[in-house]
Parts: sequence; C-alpha cells; structure tokens
Amino acid sequence: MTSRPAPFIWTPRQPIAEDHLRAIKEIPGRDDGRNRWFLFRTTVDLDSVPSRVPTDITVDGRYLLYVNGREAGRGPVRCSPLAQRYDTHDLAPHLHAGRNVVAVLVHTYGVDTAFHEQVRGLWSPVFGEGGLWIEGPVVDTALPWRCIQSDAWVQDTPQANASLGFIEWLDANRLDPAWTSAAFDDSAWDQARPMIVGGGGPESLYQGVTVRPFPVRIPSGMPALYEAFTPAQSIRWIKGQTPQPELPIHKRLYDEPLSPAPDGAVLGADALLVANSGETLITTTAGADIAVTLDFGRIFSGYPAFEIEAHGGEMIEIGCTERLPGEWFEGVEDDARIERHPYLGTDAHLCRYVARTGVQRFQRFEWCAIRYMHIVVRNAPRGLTIRALGAVETHFPVQDRGAFSCSDQTLTKLWQAGAYTLKQCMHDAWEDCPSREQRQWLGDVTVENLAASAAFGVSAAPLTAKYLVQVAESQRPDGLTQMFAPGDHGHNARLIPDWSLQWILCAADHWELTGDLAVIEEIWPSIQKALSWFDRASRRYGLLADMPYWHFMDWAGLGRDGQALAANAQLAGAWRAAAKLGAALGSSRTAQAYEARAAEIIARLDAAHWDQRRGVWVDMVDPETGGQDLRTSQHGVAALALWGDVDAERIGRAFDWATNPARVTATPAPPVVPFGTPLDEENGVVMANTFYSHFVGEALARHGRRDIALANIRNRFGPMIEAGSTTLWEATTPWASLCHGFSASPTWFLSRHVLGVAPAAPGFARIVVRPDLIDLEHAEGVVPAGARDVRVELRRTAEGFDALISGAGDDCLVEAPAGLVLTHQSRDDDLVRASFSPSFQNRV
Repeated sequence: MTSRPAPFIWTPRQPIAEDHLRAIKEIPGRDDGRNRWFLFRTTVDLDSVPSRVPTDITVDGRYLLYVNGREAGRGPVRCSPLAQRYDTHDLAPHLHAGRNVVAVLVHTYGVDTAFHEQVRGLWSPVFGEGGLWIEGPVVDTALPWRCIQSDAWVQDTPQANASLGFIEWLDANRLDPAWTSAAFDDSAWDQARPMIVGGGGPESLYQGVTVRPFPVRIPSGMPALYEAFTPAQSIRWIKGQTPQPELPIHKRLYDEPLSPAPDGAVLGADALLVANSGETLITTTAGADIAVTLDFGRIFSGYPAFEIEAHGGEMIEIGCTERLPGEWFEGVEDDARIERHPYLGTDAHLCRYVARTGVQRFQRFEWCAIRYMHIVVRNAPRGLTIRALGAVETHFPVQDRGAFSCSDQTLTKLWQAGAYTLKQCMHDAWEDCPSREQRQWLGDVTVENLAASAAFGVSAAPLTAKYLVQVAESQRPDGLTQMFAPGDHGHNARLIPDWSLQWILCAADHWELTGDLAVIEEIWPSIQKALSWFDRASRRYGLLADMPYWHFMDWAGLGRDGQALAANAQLAGAWRAAAKLGAALGSSRTAQAYEARAAEIIARLDAAHWDQRRGVWVDMVDPETGGQDLRTSQHGVAALALWGDVDAERIGRAFDWATNPARVTATPAPPVVPFGTPLDEENGVVMANTFYSHFVGEALARHGRRDIALANIRNRFGPMIEAGSTTLWEATTPWASLCHGFSASPTWFLSRHVLGVAPAAPGFARIVVRPDLIDLEHAEGVVPAGARDVRVELRRTAEGFDALISGAGDDCLVEAPAGLVLTHQSRDDDLVRASFSPSFQNRV
C-alpha cells in the first residue's frame, strides 16, 4: 500500500502517447477499438478480515467486481467523465484469512451510448479509452495487477440500436470459469500499467505537468440495485427454427423460418417456468434448432439469465422485447414471434452464448426491457439441460410506502401501474423507458420525481438529487443544458431548451418535497446561468420568439412558431420556481427580481395571446406585428393558468374552450404519434398527450376543476388499463414505448389531489391535507410525507364526504380545497376526523 492516491491502471498493449502534452494541445482523441472486454486480477494475503472493508472502484466503461469468485458489485453509475462517479463496496463479507483474489471484468464501449459518455480531449489523446481504479484498506490499483483483453466476447457485433450498447456474444469456451478464483494461473497475462505520465518537478517542462485519467472523482452515493431472479409465467409456443448461420447476429433470431418442433425435442418444458426446480432437456437435429417464446406476464427491467448443463459447443440465443406483433392493435396470433422493429429503434434486446462443457451460468451484462423472451437452442444433438431460465429483475431499491385505492377500479389500477412503471425506469439514473433508450431525459424527471414521491417517498429522492447535479454538469458555456445527461447527447448536436426549464421546475419540486437545500445550493449558479440564456433569447421582444433547437414540449401539435404561449408560460414558471429557491437560499433581492420577471412575462402573454372573440389564449403570435394565429392548445391554456396569475374570468372561459370534448383533438406528432386528427384551427383545440397531461391536470386542480382533471385521466390513461396493460405508455396510443416514466402522473394526481396530502413547509416539516373525493364514492391510501406515512380514508355522505386522517402529526393542517367547505373537524391524538361539503355556490 502507498500513501499516494492509487493510480488508474490499464493494459500495457494500449500505447501511451510519447508526447504527454497532447492533453494540453487538445489533439483529437484516438480510436482504440469498440466493444472491448478486459479481465483484471490481483491477490492479497490477510491474517484476518476486518469487520468492514469499504473499497472504492470506478472504470472507464462498466465493470463487474468479483472477490474470491463471488460477484461483489457492478457499476459505475452513469456519469460525465468530467465528474467521474465511483462506487463503494464493502468487501468484508467476501474475504477470508489467507490468500484472496480480487477480479474485475471491464467493458469499454468506444462509442457514446445512452448511459456512457466518452472522454473528449483531456487525457484521451494520451491514454485512449479504458482505465480501472480501486482504492481501499485491503486492495487498490497501486498493487501489482495482471490483465488481458478477453476474446471470449466477440468484439465485432453491432449496437442493439442507436441508443444502447453492443449485442453481447460470449463464447464460454474461451473464458476459463476459474479466472476469478485464487487457484487460477494468470502468469501468462500482462502486468497492468499505471496510467500516469509527465511530472519532473516545478522547474521541468510546463512546470512538471502530470497527466492522469479522471482526476475529479465523486462518490456516487447510490445504493446497490434491487435484484431477484424471475421466471416466465407461461410458454407461448415451442417450434423448430431452421438454422441459417449466414445471417448476421442482429437478424438471425428474427428471420429464420419456423416449423413444428420435432417429437421429443423438448422434455420437461414446464420446468422452464419454475426457478431452480426441475430440468428441461432440449435436443436439436441437423435441420431444426429449437425455439421457445416465453411470456413473463408483465414488462420489467432485468438481465436475461440461465443455468445449463452442456456437452460443449451448444449455442443459446435470446431476444427480449416488450411487445409482440399485433399487440394493442388487431390482436396477437397464437404463433406470433418477436420481430425486428426498427421503428424508433425498438428492436428486441439480443444476446448469444456458446456453452462450454459442464454446469454453467450466464447473465447478460446489461439489463433490458422484458415481457417476451424468444430463446433459440442450437447445436445440441446430444441434448442441452436447462436448470433455470428467466431474468434477474433489477431496479432502484425504493420502498413501497405509498398506496391508493378507490371506488373506481380503473383509477386504482392506474395508481398501481404508475408506481410500477416508475420502478422500471429507475436504475443508476432516472430513465425515460427500459426499452429503446434508457436515457435520463431532463423533462421526464419532472413528472417521475413527483409520482415517485407519492409512491416511494424519500427513498427515491437520491436519484433525483443526482439528476439535478448531473444536469448542471452538462451545462454549456452559454447556459443551456443538454437535453439528456449524461450520455450520447452529441455535445451540443441536439438540444431541447424547454427541458432546461423543466430541470428548474423539478429542482423546486425536489426542495419542496425533501427540504434538501444542499443540492439546490450546489446547482444554484447553474440555474441562474440557464435563466440568463432565456433572458438573452427574450431580449428583443421581451418574450421568447422562434425558440431555436428542438422545441419539444409534448408529443402533440401545439403551436411552436413565433411567440409561443406554452414555452413562454413555462419560462415564467421557471423564473417563479427560481424565485422560491433564491428566497430559500437567502437571496431575497434575486428572488424579487425573478418574481417580477415572471409577472412581466405573464402580463405580456395575457395581453398578446388573448382572443376575445373565442374566449381563449392562442398558441402563437407574430412578435413583429402582434398578429394572432388561430391554433389553440390545452398546453398553452394550462401553462398560463398554472404558472401565471391572470383574470379568473378569462381562465374560466379558456378552460371551457380547452376542455370541451367537441373541440379536443388528438393531433399527430410523429414519430411517437404517427397518426391523429388534423386540427380544425377555428374550432378545435390540441389535446395534451400523456406528458403534458400532467401540467394540464395541475392547472385544472389549481383552479378548482379537479373533476375535469380526473375525467382526463380516465380518458387518456384508462384505455391502457382496459386493454390489459400493467404499465403506462409513452403516448395515448401504443406505437412507441409501452413503459414510460413520464406517463406516471395519475399516481401523483390521485395521491396529491384526491387524498390531498401536501407539504405545508419544505420536506413535510408541517403537513397540510386538502382532500377531495371529486366523483368517487370512497378513496383510501397512504401518502409518504418525509419520515411520516399519512393515511387518509374518504367516504361519501349525503352532505359531501367524511375524512379520517392519521399519521400526519399534531400540527397537521386540514383545509378544504377550492369549491368545498370544512364543516366539521375533531382530533383524538394523531387521528383527525373531518367532514366536507360543497360550497354554497356549488350547491346552488
């Protein structure tokens, strides 16, 4: 061990540039290859094992850590290379007195992916891609390490799609299963080399500059993910599959013809549905491999995995997907198979494994979305025994604290589906979906964070805190953030300015829900810098006009040209959110200025966009002439009503227009919503899709129209449940992702606006309950509120409804929401009984 920091190490076969000042000269990076896999080992002798051995580790890429042959951790969490995260694992449970071996499998990508961001410049021209760093009381990378680039993984495979990593193809015959054990002889491997050059003292060339990889390392602070082996629920079919080995790996499983399976080809098939109990024997013939399609009954994120006993040389191919052809449309045929689905890059997740002799286990290196699994067994004329087949389910280890049920079973299921959908979209970061992308899109987290607070409470908060910081780390010099981060955002190639605003809105939500002012203080300069970009972009007209880059907002045809209502109102919301944060940080002068800026924007929008003839705000105005375009949308009306203080009479008229079923139009918004109804510009209004339905619902709730918001939830999301889905889709139609976190807003709405539990002070230091049964007969549930779990039970009465509230504390405030009056309240210790009835105006 040494008192100096442990170095990064890497294979000596990857040359280090002789001119280490390349890092200063910003010479372009180099190409050392894609999809490479490396094995590292070291041994340590211990007289005894300490009670704890916290050990830090990170790599350039992703790793699997083994101690004495047992898996001890994986990572690192996704991060920018400018703020490299490291994981901390306690090795004590895996160590013993005597000789111990620590081994690491490192996968380097050589490309950006949705979860991996390459180094640009810096030390990359000197060292190239790759690097392993470990530091701890027992083992670190200052010790001698052996390493080798493994050829067990076929390097020349394509990426799964434009977002994700490479198709994994592992030949187990080329990987000694003992490589992680102390008995393995690694003397033929290379001695790993430290990744450090330069130096020489303060009077040396360029003052002795030293070049090291990842000089800034930050603890991830993330717990290990939840993992549990999950077998399939049913076998859809078993067939023969005619081998066509000339097809490439990304086509073969899909394209080979199917035929009836030969008699006796599969024995004990039912054992495929039971974890670690029973065996299935599959035998192939010269003209017929054996294919099986399994149905897991639900979409989840997991690592395909199996345990087999093989003669050696058998091949298993696996394809996983969240849908079958015809599902959610004309219906699924009994013999439907997973198909290639290049639309939006939603091909199945593939892997291939070539077996060695004996009993062995395989688990795919990366997780994926799974509902259906197509398995093909090849080259098994003597039979392949499958002892277990399924997937290791994985997600962020949240606590299931929230609950909701009510007299409307569709709403009950929607709350549960939203909570379940979120779990599949949270791992080492918030993700949009577990299928095609797995990216941390900035705007998605606004809804995901709120819904997760209702379902899981503060156990989900570390993921949001990390997101808030990583967005700040992605910020461009001009103030805009990347549209997702970290990952393959192309370094300014693609941007969504309204996503920067969503990040600020999410920061304010996070502070309100958790009271975590430390992370707000950390990102506060970046929030101010982001707002300065919008301030400069608005300078000419006082409002944003023709906002550059991708003006997203939602998968819907709202107006985006000229002076756009929804984007400007959302900007006002961001100024207002930043004003609250500034006040919390003690910057009262800044807070006042930001609040004034928001009020100025709202006043300008109200004046310029109001169409008195139709009684609604229009989406677009020509900033030069003030001419109004006819197009209207639920987005624009809701954004102004949610983030602005405008005349109540105008809000009422605008809501009447925007929620009139005869006007509401589901417009096309390709590629996610390829079909829809063209808008009648004079009489129609653009319907908010699943994402912006959240903000529409919040605006309606703010102004006492929770009945319409609840009806919208039934209309937008209810058909997913009625169709049999257990997850919520990316849009109201199932063309794209079938499991999308930003669609989980029903979970939030039902907990916040039906059960009514909210913080009266940041972090639920005090709690307020404003329940509203709306049109339900009864509703009950639990809302996480900081450290407390508040239980609310609501029951319809002849006069209105009664509420029973427990767990909120003695200082809980009980209030009537808009349109209701509190007619009775009594307390018995922590139990509050209350009665509500319609206000006089509503009763009239």
